[in-house]
Amino acid sequence: MTDSQRPDGLPGVVAIGPGRRLADSSLPAGEAKLIVPASVYSRLLSLADQAPLDGLPLAPRTLARAKTMGYNQIGQVRCTTANRLVADFGVEHADELLRALYAFGLRQQDSGSVGRELAE
Repeated sequence: MTDSQRPDGLPGVVAIGPGRRLADSSLPAGEAKLIVPASVYSRLLSLADQAPLDGLPLAPRTLARAKTMGYNQIGQVRCTTANRLVADFGVEHADELLRALYAFGLRQQDSGSVGRELAE
């Protein structure tokens, strides 16, 4: 992975800086990538972070708990470590939140998963 491909962002979107080219253009069947300038990618990620948490496919109980804990935007969950989410929600609900981020097309900034961080 090159430094221009960000692991914390939208799947299928590769941020390319000025003068950079995508090194490997071969894609698996059925997978497409959108190549955008780094500034556009950053703006898209910023907009996604500002979206309300209601936009994620969450169980009503998980959503209610998130709001009670003060998580109102997708970016608040995305910027929180998996360990902190487990402490706030428990393993099952934290895993649900992380899966919802992936379903929405986002990853946590540390790109860790609950199981991987708990195993360490």
